[in-house]
Amino acid sequence: MNNIEVESGAISRIWLNRPAVRNALNGQTIQELIGTFERLGQDPTVHVIILSARGEKAFCAGADLNEVATLREVESVRTYFSLMAQLIETIRSVKVPVIGAAFGYTLAGGMGLAAACDILIAADNGSFGLPEVKIGLFPMVVMAPIAQLIGPRRTLELALTGRIISAQELHQWGFFNQLVPFSLLQDKAWEVADAINQGSPFIAQMGKEAWRHIQGMDTSQAMDYLKNMVSLVALSEDSREGILAFQEKRSPRWPSAQ
Repeated sequence: MNNIEVESGAISRIWLNRPAVRNALNGQTIQELIGTFERLGQDPTVHVIILSARGEKAFCAGADLNEVATLREVESVRTYFSLMAQLIETIRSVKVPVIGAAFGYTLAGGMGLAAACDILIAADNGSFGLPEVKIGLFPMVVMAPIAQLIGPRRTLELALTGRIISAQELHQWGFFNQLVPFSLLQDKAWEVADAINQGSPFIAQMGKEAWRHIQGMDTSQAMDYLKNMVSLVALSEDSREGILAFQEKRSPRWPSAQ
């Protein structure tokens, strides 16, 4: 898979590997990403995934416009953008936590890719935006995950104007968890991933599932659902081991990590 690189382990890394075209997403790259996320998400030895990119100029500039320009049939256009939607949903629904490490140009579909991650660390050299309107397109697919993070009005503003904004401004809007110098980006992403990896893989997966499930619920619905989920967590072997390790003043040996 030349379009992406994969480093497997308890903390696995996926790298977009098309720096010559600002890591733009062609159909093959999208399919490789979908397959890789699905495979790693089903691997019980993988506890966290970091998504980033090779190069220094761009995390991902969005769709590969050279390929999009060749799409003439309705079905081929629908297939391409359906794959993009599938990729975003795959990242959001994969069992393990996904950390994004974004930098440089993070535009259009690339911004949607970043928004799909559970935790997002960004470099302070980033330029973000939804410039599709300037070339006769519109960010139909990626608006949904982006709006969940920065709100509908700001998302619509970016989509209608095509304005490129700095990482600093977008951080003020709440798009990132942390903003760091480019030189520290990968180390910071690994630091966060390692902190997650110290905990129970099972509990982390249950927590992510619960968090995703309550999105869009009102408080009463969410509390009703979560009280049942916390009971399942508390009765798990990992929970029992965690409490016992605390009582015995030792590090836990998570059954789900064995």
